[in-house]
Amino acid sequence: MIKSLHKFGIVVVLIGLLASCTKNFDRINTDPTAAPIVSPGILLTRGLLYVSGGEFEAWRANLIYCAPMVQHIASLSLTYVGDKYLYNDGYTGAAFNSFYPNGVKILTTLIDQTKNDPTQVNVNAMARIAKVIMLQRLTDLYGYVPYLAAGRGFLDQNFTPAYDPQDVIYAGLASELQAAAAQLDPSKSTPGNADISGYGGSPAQWKKLAYSLLLRVGLRLSKKADPSQGKTWVQQAVAGGVFTTNTDAFFIQHASGDYDNPNSHVIGVYPGSRGETGKDIMDIKLSKFFVDLLKGKSDPRLQIISELPKADSTPGGSDDPALQKGLPNGFDNTSDPVFGIGTTGDANLAHYSQPKQVIAQPNSPNIFITFSEVQLMLAEAAARGWIAGDPVQFFTTGVKSGIWQWTLYSPSIVYNDAAATTYATAQAAALSGPLNSQLEAINTQYYITTFLNDYETYANWRRSGFPVLTPVNYKNNETNGQIPRRLRYPRNEYDVNRNNVNAANAAQGPDLFTTPIWWDKP
Repeated sequence: MIKSLHKFGIVVVLIGLLASCTKNFDRINTDPTAAPIVSPGILLTRGLLYVSGGEFEAWRANLIYCAPMVQHIASLSLTYVGDKYLYNDGYTGAAFNSFYPNGVKILTTLIDQTKNDPTQVNVNAMARIAKVIMLQRLTDLYGYVPYLAAGRGFLDQNFTPAYDPQDVIYAGLASELQAAAAQLDPSKSTPGNADISGYGGSPAQWKKLAYSLLLRVGLRLSKKADPSQGKTWVQQAVAGGVFTTNTDAFFIQHASGDYDNPNSHVIGVYPGSRGETGKDIMDIKLSKFFVDLLKGKSDPRLQIISELPKADSTPGGSDDPALQKGLPNGFDNTSDPVFGIGTTGDANLAHYSQPKQVIAQPNSPNIFITFSEVQLMLAEAAARGWIAGDPVQFFTTGVKSGIWQWTLYSPSIVYNDAAATTYATAQAAALSGPLNSQLEAINTQYYITTFLNDYETYANWRRSGFPVLTPVNYKNNETNGQIPRRLRYPRNEYDVNRNNVNAANAAQGPDLFTTPIWWDKP
């Protein structure tokens, strides 16, 4: 009996030891530095959501810095430091601090996970293209940034990546787009609804996107003393096949709730939004320069994108073009001799135009590149003699498409083809003049058509110099009254990756708003 109990006790102890050893088996035997294996479809969806971004960087990078610097919007609030060329580390570093650990990391993981899987060739290509969008935004904002090692911390155990020169980055972007376009295969499986862009997983549409982005990459080099590499990429893009219709536009389709449009979450006044527009707050208004530009051209888009708030601050105020009034950039609410804020004069901000609320809904699309942009880029390439074709035809089609694209926001926005044709034809008259006049007309329309995608507006304005903007000179600004040429690196990078940041600054120039990036130099 005693022997039996003794044997039973031993068995119990062994079982207990086994249980204790296997209780946390998965956790104990999982490499905490390894990227988890997640369904490619889930990673693609999540990656695209992060490409579109969140309210955090949309507000800080796109709407606080880029949009007011190019004078699409204006504000009396000191929050809007880009309106006055002031420095705020949390804002200038927002895109860097958000894109790398989220979208770039997820897409890099997806690319690595699917690189040797022939059944996922289309997902792999789509992830590569989406990653290019994020990395081009980053390098266009900051200049030298991690590129070759971007997002590979888990994969390579390299948590202090080097900052790559921008010429290396741009060559990499062009190569990646061409390789991804070549591997897209309509005969292979597609991600279907996991692709939350307007393409629904279509390899043919993604191929057009790749070449349209290559067109943008190539044209960005036009300011260089030797733009031959950019010209080659532009020609390769055209040969590959860029956007051909309005509906080719690439956008992320958002849904109300947790995944609402990041721009809308800032400028919208729907329940749950930040409501950064309205009568009684000093935040986002359309700028005087932008409103006057549209009014001066009798641009039909003014009525589509602009409104005066009602007296009770509810959305849907007057959209009469004749009544629209933009707020000048570079003022605050305490010392404004133009408006007499705090003294006398027109101090009621309800008298100044704001983005129309029909384009700032939670389910509004977030647009990255449109048929309008592509046609205008082709117009410039043709005017420069880089490609064959009629610049006037490209331009006219691009301007009309830039009006049509707002119908993507709401069924209530109706496209009037006759009015658009009349307007586009009138604007095309400038293309009969010298090259500089042609470039001004083309890039002014590009400036208008990229409203709300101000990452791109800011990049193209620095490249082209058009439209001609008058800088502000707000007190104690960082640039001595010059529009910034880049954003500054986040301070936390100096804490965790100091040697590589310092090396970038030594090669590129001081980490200041006034230091031009590589393609911004002749």
